[in-house]
Amino acid sequence: MSGIHLPDGIHPDVAKAYDKWGIKDLYPPQRDALEPISRGKNVVAAVPTAAGKSLIAYTAVLNHVLKGGKALYIVPLRALASEKFRELSELSSFGIRTALSYGDYDDEDRRLESFDVVVATSEKADSLLRHRSRWLMNIKVIVSDEVHLLNDPGRGPTLEVILTRFRQLNPKAQLVCLSATIGNADEIAGWLDAELVRSDFRPVDLREGVLEEGSVTFEDMSVSEIESRTGDPLKDGILDGISDGRGQVLVFTNTRRSCESQAVEMAKIVPSYLEGKDLSELSRLSAKLGSSDARMIKKLKKAISGGCGFHHAGLSNDQRGIVERAFRERRIKVLFATPTLAAGINLPARRVIVRDWTRFEALNPRSPIPVLEIKQMLGRAGRPGFDRYGQGLILARRPEELDVLMERYIWGKPEDVLSKLGSRPALRMHILSSFATNYVRDLEEMWDFIRSTFYAFQNDTWKIEGEVEDVLDFLKEEGFLIEKDGALAATDLGKRVARLYIDPLSAVVIRRALDSGAERVTPFSLLHVICHTPDMRPLYIRGKERDRVSGFMYEHEDELMLEIPEDPVELDWYLNSVKTAMFFLEWIGENEHGIEASEERMETLFNMGPGDVRSKVETAVWMLHAMRELSRLFGKKMAKDIDLLSLRVDRGIRSELVPLISLKGIGRVRARRLFEAGFTDLDKLRRASVNRIATVEGIGRQTALTIQNQLSDGSEPLAEDEAEDDQGTHQSILFDFQ
Repeated sequence: MSGIHLPDGIHPDVAKAYDKWGIKDLYPPQRDALEPISRGKNVVAAVPTAAGKSLIAYTAVLNHVLKGGKALYIVPLRALASEKFRELSELSSFGIRTALSYGDYDDEDRRLESFDVVVATSEKADSLLRHRSRWLMNIKVIVSDEVHLLNDPGRGPTLEVILTRFRQLNPKAQLVCLSATIGNADEIAGWLDAELVRSDFRPVDLREGVLEEGSVTFEDMSVSEIESRTGDPLKDGILDGISDGRGQVLVFTNTRRSCESQAVEMAKIVPSYLEGKDLSELSRLSAKLGSSDARMIKKLKKAISGGCGFHHAGLSNDQRGIVERAFRERRIKVLFATPTLAAGINLPARRVIVRDWTRFEALNPRSPIPVLEIKQMLGRAGRPGFDRYGQGLILARRPEELDVLMERYIWGKPEDVLSKLGSRPALRMHILSSFATNYVRDLEEMWDFIRSTFYAFQNDTWKIEGEVEDVLDFLKEEGFLIEKDGALAATDLGKRVARLYIDPLSAVVIRRALDSGAERVTPFSLLHVICHTPDMRPLYIRGKERDRVSGFMYEHEDELMLEIPEDPVELDWYLNSVKTAMFFLEWIGENEHGIEASEERMETLFNMGPGDVRSKVETAVWMLHAMRELSRLFGKKMAKDIDLLSLRVDRGIRSELVPLISLKGIGRVRARRLFEAGFTDLDKLRRASVNRIATVEGIGRQTALTIQNQLSDGSEPLAEDEAEDDQGTHQSILFDFQ
């Protein structure tokens, strides 16, 4: 048994879990959190990366679940949700059942009631609240991971609303919030009536500094010389970090293009620092990526073969998983990543180098990245169990940048977290949902709720009175809310839109389109509508594309359900939505070639990798579902057409392939090959021999047998089963508290 002393309020079997995880002692912030957890107090833990925040949360979860309670673990990202699910699933030996829930926002997900621990994204947790899932009242502990993302304009308002809502609905539930080191952790703790656990402790010492040509200047102004091997300070800093054969380097760059090009460039140099057996293993690893002709995959294979890799959202989940495992197993020595990695999965390295400390923003092309974000990146340095220390370095491209970087980042303190709830899109969604779910029933209750938010804790509510009034007027004018007997109530439209989890403005766009009386409705018609909603992030037109996209728009003008605007600014946005619809038309084969676009073609035409395509597809399927439900509400008989289009978008196929992709193991690529080989329907496959089916490229005997077994035993083919040639959906993450 663990020798760790547990306070009286902690279930004794928590010690058994520590033993199972090999934990012999607790880090200081973990020990500090035990006492308030044992007393059921709310806790805000603001500690550095890799200092054991997760164990604080898991202790609280275990403590309540072992006593018969239920836990909700809220995370901001799907990748992080998958990681936490895998880690918490290890509690199954204690009889604890863990569920993972994200996406499908128009679903109460009643199966979750039978689980002890539910891991969910912020958006899914908000959706469950909107559906008033009964089991939420039985929750004894709520964990909010990465609570500093209250500061994020996109995710922050949703996180703020669900924390406020849970505190009102279930005030006895313990709240445990995990945060990076921020300037005002005490303010968040004050808002949540929580005890603050603040610590600078790190299990592996972190030395921060600025990398220049030939040297590194650390926070204490000591200087370490770096051998000039290439004349490029970034490359020299990387090679210095791996030259002993045991180090790894993680480099953050702002753009995917530089991420990929730098990885390929370094892959020409790194092999001279590797042994022959390492290179052979890397060659085998590269082969796992397959034989795709996509430019991005060719670059990744080239990089991996040379001991390097890159990681960004353009990669598919499977591809990212291969890179992550290879880096964790120390096969890849140098990994280039975009900053999203810093806020997500756990991939530490001995040395972290931040290549870019500015980024493009609308009002400032070279806007400095916030200190909080840079500190998150630098904090990835130092691998527990492998390194005595970690080095987090920022690249100075010119000598005069040294002082700026030292002052701003190395000696600077992270910014305060500020509420972003005051934005109009956030208020639109969350005010409507409050009325639609009967959490508030009149203006007084609405303002009571707003006064309970982090925004009101930081600001006087009069600052957003004008915005709130404008939003209320919009919701009433568009038929989402109605005044009745001195109270406000959601209409059927308002209730449906809230449960669909879309921006009310998206519903207005869809309704306008459905009422338009378009001359003919085609896949392009429907796709353009959803691409013109605020919930769909559009693809922006580059200058040279404008004529092509405009030409397509006017050629298909009779199919448009939304009027072409005359205002030049509005027309630009309209053309962006046309281009986005053209992207989906290529994906489903509604193009001049009459065949589904390959990954290579999607990358060539739109500069979109498999991960980008999947993300866009998921949003489109969600918005098509919303359109289907609203069409039913408005009495439009379009559900069948929308359902077919949704299936085609989800699987990336022309309509003739729909029967074939109902088979388990058959995705868009194999379905097309079967169709071209003459197997145009299930009956032809049923009559064919296994040997004949197996001759089709990419099928083989095993898949042919699987097809015949499905067709011969009378069972219905399963369209939802993941096909072997489809993208995977989860990333593999190492479970390591230490």
